[in-house]
Amino acid sequence: MVDDHRNSAAARAFDLLRTRLRQTTIEHRWVNIAVTAPTSGCGNSFSATNLALSLSRVPGSRTVLMDMNMRNPGLARAFDLQAPGAMSDLLSGRVDLGKGMLRVSDTLALGLNDQPEVNAAEILQDSATAETLLRLRASLQPEIVLYDMPPMLEHDDLSAFLPQLDGVLLISDGTQTMARHLRECERMLEGQVPLLGIVLNRARASSLPKYA
Repeated sequence: MVDDHRNSAAARAFDLLRTRLRQTTIEHRWVNIAVTAPTSGCGNSFSATNLALSLSRVPGSRTVLMDMNMRNPGLARAFDLQAPGAMSDLLSGRVDLGKGMLRVSDTLALGLNDQPEVNAAEILQDSATAETLLRLRASLQPEIVLYDMPPMLEHDDLSAFLPQLDGVLLISDGTQTMARHLRECERMLEGQVPLLGIVLNRARASSLPKYA
């Protein structure tokens, strides 16, 4: 996590993304933001984690980060924390919010997951999930809820979850993402929720400007 290297270029990039995202969400009164990628391995969990940490450094702010990549949960490992249980149990209401969420600081709460779930898309479009997330926002009063989601072009999870979202951040990998991948993602979102931006991860050295 770049939070341990605050003077690095990566940390500064996440801080810039944080500030721009906050300005946009405050202006439009948006709360629910998905972080996803066209394909696996683009670094959306890395990006969601570091963006949440950057947001949480704003005094008086409230950020929630949810591990909605139920097919391949990884946020508990990223934070080196033990997940309280399965995200499916939390979303269904079988587990109380007080037991299913982890408050790691005054400005950051985590919804972690310790169990892969093959029926993720069905869970995400269940009315019980919408009710649970409504209660979560009422209880925690977050400025922003970040949802770490599976790849858009590999599963229908994000499409199933679109009614719950105000916007999407798309993570592009400089070593594998193609222009056609981005166009397809844009097509899937068109007319449904705003694409807030495309974040380039692992840019090729040849594509970066050089300064004397």
